[in-house]
Amino acid sequence: MNSLVFRFKSGRFIWTVLVTAYFLIFFTNFFSDTIPDRLVIPLIFSYSFVLWLAVEYYFGSPFFQSGIVEPSPIWRAFFAFFVYPYLGYLGADFIWWHWTQLPVPNYISGILGLLIFGFGVYLRLATLFSFLRIIQIKPGSDQVLIPAKKFFNLKWQRFCRQPRYLATLIQLIGAAFAFNSYGGLILTLIIGFPSILIQARYEEGLLKLQLKADYEEYSHSVPLLIPKKVLKNR
Repeated sequence: MNSLVFRFKSGRFIWTVLVTAYFLIFFTNFFSDTIPDRLVIPLIFSYSFVLWLAVEYYFGSPFFQSGIVEPSPIWRAFFAFFVYPYLGYLGADFIWWHWTQLPVPNYISGILGLLIFGFGVYLRLATLFSFLRIIQIKPGSDQVLIPAKKFFNLKWQRFCRQPRYLATLIQLIGAAFAFNSYGGLILTLIIGFPSILIQARYEEGLLKLQLKADYEEYSHSVPLLIPKKVLKNR
């Protein structure tokens, strides 16, 4: 069986660098033209977002998915159709509409949002690299094989069963604060969170099929999304 090692992929690397450079230039010009007096927070967010996506793309992790097993194409598409308009709404409301802006100074919510989003990025990348070190590919196929013992001993796997989906939720919340939008928080609550939960549950089923009784036992002691230590403190 072949381990997913960090081998250099020249074609993918070149494409990633070119696309990343394009979007960094695009967002720099866009925010400089539209909100020159308020561009710092949106620009930092956009740079962070683009660079994070570049890393995830290069290492083969699907956009806003867990990267452990392949989730349902239907829910993957549904979530993508939510995320792109969601980010577009946050930007448009911050720049032009001002329909659902929080009644606080932009820089206060903006800094808070960057910190929250940054933690979400850290959590997604930390778990991604952890998975890449242990996940194997069955010879002659694309089937992902997960060594149960190594999987359960991963740092974030001991806090919750789906840390990558938790990180996605944190990123959505951070984005809403970065653009000072309570409308974004509402959309995250009524659409983002349920769709994340559905995808996490779907992946749960696939993990149970592969890890069987070991995963069943694991699921009884570790919560799905809310970290265990948080639950203990309640």
